[in-house]
Amino acid sequence: MAQHQQAEVTAASPEEPRTLRVGLLQTAPVFGAVEENLARIAELHDELGPVDLALTPELSANGYGFAPHRETDLLTADDPRLAALVSAGVGVGFAERNGDGLPWNAYLLQDPLTGIRHLQRKLHPVSYAPWNEQLSFRPGTELRTAAFSAARIATAICNDMWHPVVPWLAAQGGAEVLFVPVASMTGSDPARIRRTWEVILEHAAVLLQCYVVFVNRCGTDDGARFWGGSRVVGPDGDVLAHLGEEPGAAVAELDLTAVRRLRADVPLLAESRTEFLADAFGTSLGHEGEQLRV
Repeated sequence: MAQHQQAEVTAASPEEPRTLRVGLLQTAPVFGAVEENLARIAELHDELGPVDLALTPELSANGYGFAPHRETDLLTADDPRLAALVSAGVGVGFAERNGDGLPWNAYLLQDPLTGIRHLQRKLHPVSYAPWNEQLSFRPGTELRTAAFSAARIATAICNDMWHPVVPWLAAQGGAEVLFVPVASMTGSDPARIRRTWEVILEHAAVLLQCYVVFVNRCGTDDGARFWGGSRVVGPDGDVLAHLGEEPGAAVAELDLTAVRRLRADVPLLAESRTEFLADAFGTSLGHEGEQLRV
């Protein structure tokens, strides 16, 4: 299981009125066209207006292909092209160079107050066709929560949200806002794919009492069509901002005070019996084939 780490900086107290203004930058990157993809992100960001953070989709710098990325297209977290965007308040998904082998599917953003960067690597590359991401990416090994502006945040990249333990661990680490950059295709049953994502996002927002910021890409890339539908879901399940199938931008203001009040009044996360879960995982891993005792 991925290691879970909490950031050192503590979020503001529940009594302090705080908001986080987030932007959605729904782009249509092209596989391998790094310079053009980054330029389009910058252009769309310039049209957005003032926000604390603007988020782009998964692999927004590199595009999504079904083959390994060219070595020349791989980026590092300190690449000046990425630095120019993240320092301006843009979260960017990219294929991160790894000196020991396969790259990581990574996401980088920067706290506008402290200048501290937050790097998350995808924990669960999709291991089945047609994606077969395990052939192109190494899985990440840590899930981090972090203080970000007035909030506490975590990033779950696409398939990581299909493993419910990931958003749950993020919320247990104090995350009040989940950033979910995605590259989701229409596939053979577009309605089912969209509905599944709606359920995943609403489930996380309501049961984990947090905001979920979902940023999917759009357009076509390497023969696949991506459906967009980027949105922000509140802890009551309401959609606060939404985009369609074309490139575009939207803004939502997140009321962090309301989240903190909700968690204090209805302490679902505080009820979690983490010691039971640790024992249950140990039982399932140590006694394969036996039923868990509950």
